[in-house]
Amino acid sequence: MFYYRTVNGLQPPIKVMTLGRILVKKWIHLSVQVHHSRISFFLNGWEDDNTPFDSRILVGTVADTDGTLQIGQSFTGLEQFVGRMQDFRFYPVALTNRDILEVFSGKFPHLHTQSECRCPGSHPRVHPLIQRYCIPNGADDTTNDRVLRLDAEAHPLYYINDDDIGTTWISSVFANTAGLDHGVSITIDLQNGQYQVM
Repeated sequence: MFYYRTVNGLQPPIKVMTLGRILVKKWIHLSVQVHHSRISFFLNGWEDDNTPFDSRILVGTVADTDGTLQIGQSFTGLEQFVGRMQDFRFYPVALTNRDILEVFSGKFPHLHTQSECRCPGSHPRVHPLIQRYCIPNGADDTTNDRVLRLDAEAHPLYYINDDDIGTTWISSVFANTAGLDHGVSITIDLQNGQYQVM
């Protein structure tokens, strides 16, 4: 259960049913991702479709009224957790789904185009079909609520074969057409395959 307060006081707890996912005498990596009024729960990294185990909308943003935090019990001290906890961490910003998998596995998930570019906290999941976009947790794959993971003016080499006809790759821009009168020399040395130029 996740108990929290907003500016309007204590809110009903968020209950997540794990049904056989948390076993007795077995370590579990639990990540709770909170960004504004959205909360997501991850058990041992992410699910097979790169999503959290569960994602919900909170009544409002979490209010830190007195700096008190209780872990493993309710606000009243009841419902105490029975078990062991190790390596408890807080981060100053909400980690993205890929960041959470890196904390769990020790490996940052690779993407075809600009893998080092991360999603913003508001849209922490890489779109499963169009990797240049990020979407919120809990949103369908077809959602229009998406933001660019890469700069709109970026044209990296990887766009040449990203299987998305909506992307373009710009190798050079001529100031005027006079540059074309001298001919164009194309040299292609691609790091990830052979391609035919037409």
